[in-house]
Amino acid sequence: MSLLVCEKLHKVFGGLVAVNQVDLKIEEGEILGLIGPNGAGKTTLFNLITGFLPPTSGRISYEGKEITRFPPYVLASRGLVRTFQKINIFPELSVLDNILIGRYLHIGAGFFQSLFQSRIHHREEKEARDRAFAISEFVGLSGWEDHQAKNLPFGLLRTLGIAVALATGPKLFLLDEPASGMNTEEKKEIIEVIRKIYESRITLLLVEHDMSVVMNLCSRIIVLDAGAVLMEGNPEEVQHDSRVIEVYLGKGYKRAAGTR
Repeated sequence: MSLLVCEKLHKVFGGLVAVNQVDLKIEEGEILGLIGPNGAGKTTLFNLITGFLPPTSGRISYEGKEITRFPPYVLASRGLVRTFQKINIFPELSVLDNILIGRYLHIGAGFFQSLFQSRIHHREEKEARDRAFAISEFVGLSGWEDHQAKNLPFGLLRTLGIAVALATGPKLFLLDEPASGMNTEEKKEIIEVIRKIYESRITLLLVEHDMSVVMNLCSRIIVLDAGAVLMEGNPEEVQHDSRVIEVYLGKGYKRAAGTR
């Protein structure tokens, strides 16, 4: 059984078709890449899958159950979690406190238990902090925990956004352009972070414009064009498909292929 299944997913804004009858399956334990030119419908598809937009028509199933119109907070509690192109962190808070915010999704102590500092509250607080430190070390933020988030270098800011989402305990992790705006060295580091997440047995769906990132990480790639699936295949097939070269990769595709 596939972890996530989208069937005939369709989204119309006024007269504009943003996602056009998309069929998509994500198998447990894979990194699936989603690419396409600007305006292809990638972010809209992300928003449909994660509950930020309702589809005009179509069906989404996760772990064998329909989730088509579930709100984002319900999906996050079930392990379907995303990042955003814009870095969503609290700049005035410390790195550790930002990660803790993601972890609080799993704290079960009620209002009165927290108010009176119950034993359950103290235990869950300690477990959350221990887990936040472990995530910080896992993604390469060790030593930055007490720094305000706004003082992090750009590459580590993006890493922090991933760490916050990782703290929620995702089963299916959707990454929306995680390498956007990074220099070459920062991209290498974020590739290694994503690879470590994959090796920890978290399934990944990756949208990314940088082809070197996609080709280094993804075993299967879906190409969108004008809201519809243009093709699906492995990196080798995608790089050499004439339709993909025409609509997206262009003259730079050989250079991207050489980085794999």
